[in-house]
Amino acid sequence: MTQTEYYSHYRYKRCLKVNNNGTSNIDKIPTEILREIFSILYNDGINTDRAETWEDLYSCIFVNKYWSANATPILWSNIIPLPGTITTYMAFFKEEERKELEKSGIPFDNICDIGSATYCYPSFLKSISMHELSVAIFLWCRNNCPQPITKQYNLLLRGILNIFANLCITLYQLDLDKRSLLDCLHHELWILLQEPNYRSFISHVKQLSLDIRKLVNDDCLELLCQTCRRLKILKIDMTVDETFWPSDNKLADIIKSQKGLKTFYLRRGKITPKIVSALEIHAKSLKMLHFRRVDFEKCTSLQSIFNYSKQLEVLIVRGCKNLSESVCEELMNTASFPKLVEVDFEDSNCEGLMSWSTIIKRHEHQNIQVV
Repeated sequence: MTQTEYYSHYRYKRCLKVNNNGTSNIDKIPTEILREIFSILYNDGINTDRAETWEDLYSCIFVNKYWSANATPILWSNIIPLPGTITTYMAFFKEEERKELEKSGIPFDNICDIGSATYCYPSFLKSISMHELSVAIFLWCRNNCPQPITKQYNLLLRGILNIFANLCITLYQLDLDKRSLLDCLHHELWILLQEPNYRSFISHVKQLSLDIRKLVNDDCLELLCQTCRRLKILKIDMTVDETFWPSDNKLADIIKSQKGLKTFYLRRGKITPKIVSALEIHAKSLKMLHFRRVDFEKCTSLQSIFNYSKQLEVLIVRGCKNLSESVCEELMNTASFPKLVEVDFEDSNCEGLMSWSTIIKRHEHQNIQVV
């Protein structure tokens, strides 16, 4: 538990002290402390037992109005991949939109109107996983629409994206790293980029997770580079056959279109001179480099990045192959970087790894953590 978490927990326990009349002071917990508690609860569970986390936060909503007002924005900050989520979002369709969707076989019998909604739930979204949104829509259509559901699914997807575009003002993260249901050709990014309203909506995103196969054509790549130019965190999955897909050119274009990347994560694929050259632009701003199961066969040097990467705090090269001796030496020399706090070379076939621990010991005063 961090010092901040301990302080929040301590103040939380004091605020819950039972009075002489048998009542508690839960309404007197300061707003910032209560939100911190709910955030810790959410963040600790979101990557472990998500269902339990949702249930815990959902229960908090019913304690009283004060707790509800503080727990609801956190609970609805991400897509919950359940059909009930879609039922809630559908309340925000306008009357004319409802009539058009009903003509296409999408029922609104059990959907409340916008005036009955307790909160503007889409406005709380900070992170959108297109995969989880797809799962929720698929389940809702399967339960409520006549088969086949492809038409209703696509209409509802576009309709809900339009609701997000109009009401969501805090979007920070967009995940397009998994294949969505009924979308075997990876078209959901193209859907987002075709509509000017959607492009405006995602233009403020700071974190993007992208399966490179989502770039279905050159226009899609060009629009992405024009739209998402403020990324601080870029996570790329290049699990693709290089023979059929010039993915390094596409990735290099995305990297070069950004103004100041702080984190770059590459999963699979090959690191090529074009990608290295693109990363040089961000060398002064990079704080984290993470290569996972990447092939370094075509990479002869990373020194052009490291020459200016003095802000680097985390360096992970895990499960990578074809690391040359010169690249290994460059990686290990980063131990002298003033802000480096974590390095991880697990399962990478670098011959110099045996001496890495010795190098780290020489720099123990920098508190470098070897994972």
